[in-house]
Amino acid sequence: MSITTLVTFVEVFSVDINGDKSTKHLLQNAKREPSEESNSAKNTILFNSKNYHYLPFVYQGTTINRSGDNIESNLIMANHPLSMAKAQEAVLNRYFVEVNVCIMKNDDIDTLENGSKSILTTDTWLAASLSYDPEVVEVLLSSAIDAVGVNVPNIVLTSEAVGKLPVTSDIQNR
Repeated sequence: MSITTLVTFVEVFSVDINGDKSTKHLLQNAKREPSEESNSAKNTILFNSKNYHYLPFVYQGTTINRSGDNIESNLIMANHPLSMAKAQEAVLNRYFVEVNVCIMKNDDIDTLENGSKSILTTDTWLAASLSYDPEVVEVLLSSAIDAVGVNVPNIVLTSEAVGKLPVTSDIQNR
């Protein structure tokens, strides 16, 4: 039997009107030294030249409907003041969330198994909503395209709004 070590790296960030990226949180779900404080350097993994700190969570991957327009995923965490605060901040500020799922070496969790080829998936999401109960905090991650559509009201094209409109589907350009 072989064991494959998967690690999920989550970068929560915002983008200002100039397009500049500002990282808010760097999280990973694999390396935790029980004898150390949670913010200890021993509880971090270096990935893409950034230190990712430990926070226990489950990434549920992507769900796509048949038409491909309802792309969503979930981050699930234990209901704890730290995870609740990070989840609320991400949703209220509509932060972006980049998720990298990687294969790590079994005997050295700080090292990618086969360099950059060990990155299985990279997805960028928008923190869309939050739900919780006494045990679990769940952040719904939505594709940025789908999330934009949520905020755009339905618009009906009328002649008053846009000018002359075709009245049949038989349009020819001569």
